[in-house]
Amino acid sequence: MTDRRSKISQRLKRTGDLLLGGAQKQVTSYKARFDNLVGVYDKFLSKIMLSYSDTKVDVDFVKSFFGKTSLRFAGIDGTIYKNEVFDLLVFFAGAYSASGEIRVNPNSELEVLYEEDYLERGIGISSVLPIYINEVPKVDQTLLVRDETGAIDDTITFSDSWIIDNSAFADYMMGLAEFYLGYMLSSKNQVDILLLDRICSSEVASSYAETSDFRIDLKKECGLIGYLIDGTPFNETEWVYARKLLGNLELGTPPSRGEFIIARVIFEILAAGPNGLTRDELIDKLGLDSDTRKHALDKELEKGIRSVKGIPGILQRKGVQFVVKPEFQKLRSRIEKLVVDVCDKMFSEDSSISFEQRFKVNDRWITTNDLAFLSLCSLYLMVDACWANRTLLIGVAKDTAARDMKRQLLPVLNHIGTFKGGFESEGQDAPDTDRMILQWVSLQEREKLKVPWATAEYDTAFKTTVPHFKRKKDLVSGARRNQISLEKTFVKSYFQLCEASSEPKLRSSVLLYDRLVYPGFDDDQVITLNHDYYDSPENPEPIEVIYWQQIQNPIQGFIIRLFEKMTSKSIPELFGHVKPLYIADKVAKYHNEHFRTMVDSAGMWLTNRPELREIIYYLSTFRQRRASYEQSRRNS
Repeated sequence: MTDRRSKISQRLKRTGDLLLGGAQKQVTSYKARFDNLVGVYDKFLSKIMLSYSDTKVDVDFVKSFFGKTSLRFAGIDGTIYKNEVFDLLVFFAGAYSASGEIRVNPNSELEVLYEEDYLERGIGISSVLPIYINEVPKVDQTLLVRDETGAIDDTITFSDSWIIDNSAFADYMMGLAEFYLGYMLSSKNQVDILLLDRICSSEVASSYAETSDFRIDLKKECGLIGYLIDGTPFNETEWVYARKLLGNLELGTPPSRGEFIIARVIFEILAAGPNGLTRDELIDKLGLDSDTRKHALDKELEKGIRSVKGIPGILQRKGVQFVVKPEFQKLRSRIEKLVVDVCDKMFSEDSSISFEQRFKVNDRWITTNDLAFLSLCSLYLMVDACWANRTLLIGVAKDTAARDMKRQLLPVLNHIGTFKGGFESEGQDAPDTDRMILQWVSLQEREKLKVPWATAEYDTAFKTTVPHFKRKKDLVSGARRNQISLEKTFVKSYFQLCEASSEPKLRSSVLLYDRLVYPGFDDDQVITLNHDYYDSPENPEPIEVIYWQQIQNPIQGFIIRLFEKMTSKSIPELFGHVKPLYIADKVAKYHNEHFRTMVDSAGMWLTNRPELREIIYYLSTFRQRRASYEQSRRNS
């Protein structure tokens, strides 16, 4: 017995030594990285880290942007819950808002008033899906294993516990709830400022990729195909092209480059009316100035006409005119009706609507692919409404591992000669995330950099941009497969709001926001990147990106001053965060807790039903029996 205990002790000691040694090595390495940041603020970061401590809100900007000085705002946050109840897996998700009013006084002071009784009066949506565990892979496509061609491998099966632990259906449903609630508020012009607990540019990129027809089989893996909209089935062509329709012609988006050409063509043809446009007219409107780019247009027009993978095209030719096929000319309104019909049913408060009616279309389950598509379309509709109603759309991330400022923004700006200074040029092994770099620099330079501060706003297209692969001067490349994401749509910035009154070294966390770009307010802050997309350096594609190089940024000045007014030093959980999202989070957790109680109660009710007792006792799984025995032993 002593020898056995000795071996166990040796194993535990060896494990502890490995853990301690590894942790000490990591700490030492990270401390050395922080030491390498000494002096970077004075060398170059001071050019993009801008203090707003002495800046007042520009009242003229507020009047120009919103047309008024009394503004309504709302913050939206979501919640999820999943739990096993015998052979069922229960998914719950919802989104809830906290609202109020902002008054901008003539002396540039802000007054923020919050809606009272937000639990009773706040707007929220939620839904629940109980489904047999063995049926979860039918709705959660993220659980499926695919071969190299993208086809589903049906030979692989998973245990119930693996399905329960890894299912993401509730996460997708929560994302849809948040974006649909945002669309509801913005489309009805109920808010002037809309705050989300999500980074919109990242959500667009991920949902766009997940819904690609090259990744999934639309006919087999998407329940929405065939959904009747005004008596006409929703089809694969509408799915394919609805994903591409994010843009604002006033901003010149979608851009006339790369994979966005066909989307821009559709925008221009629909704007021109039923007669369409000729090739020469399209070349003029798209600003194509080289044979290479004109040839790219011809290829995209051909793709838009012919069928691809059995999916009919969206365009047709009438003589020399290119037009959108008649059945697709109302694509946007059909997509809006699809989103509203499906989401109103899914999140309805009418208990008479069964979960089959909420989550099935023609006896086919709505899948995570469908939820991602609906989320993407809801986000597009919300963006369109924010542009139309001049609603300031802002997404905030509390925790971020982003590193595009260090890895993409500064290297690209240095490469094209717009900025001088970066971590690579200093030869420094700096911390890997932007947040850690900025948080440390803020702490060390607190006498020079007063809170609140923010980095200069820059286009989210920089996240997918790198210096030219062959280091050719003034040219850039796409970070992945030489593709650069949509520009002039969102800009981002890191910010820090406050410090403790009793201890100035204790500053709030560095957070990240991204916001929508607005025509007439951002489009004069543009720099041009020359993208070598076709491996033809003499014929690059110009990409106009937003980069606020000047300190006087009235939109950011308003946002940072507003966020400063919305934070609190007296509430620890709110220190450096914004109160509308804090309240919305509390409301979401309140509903989550109540739903948990209902699920537990439902489980107890089932356990004690006389007609089910025998089935539950004799047919329960090994895990359920073991859990029951362990619980009884603990309670004895």
